[in-house]
Amino acid sequence: MSGSTKHFVNMKINTRRIIVFGKSNDPDSQQVKQIFEQYFLPKDTYEWIDIEKRQDCKQIENYFRFLCFTDRRQTPYIFIDQLYFGSLFELNICHKNDSLKEILLK
Repeated sequence: MSGSTKHFVNMKINTRRIIVFGKSNDPDSQQVKQIFEQYFLPKDTYEWIDIEKRQDCKQIENYFRFLCFTDRRQTPYIFIDQLYFGSLFELNICHKNDSLKEILLK
């Protein structure tokens, strides 16, 4: 895995409070995007990145396996406050029980 891939991912995670790495053709990624759009988050706080548009997409996915301590290879990967939050599953739980609003408005 190239150092530039790690640098790109780490820089993005450290630049935004909320960052989502997803794929435009992935239904789970699109659902996550729609959920976050309901909260009208400012651009300097939230960013959604389509990793499929990058040549190093596979290296990014490999790095997430290391970074997130998971064997999961399916997008999306959600980071909040520089920590791995989870995927659509975890986001849906928090969204449905209204705890996501509290997390995002922190």
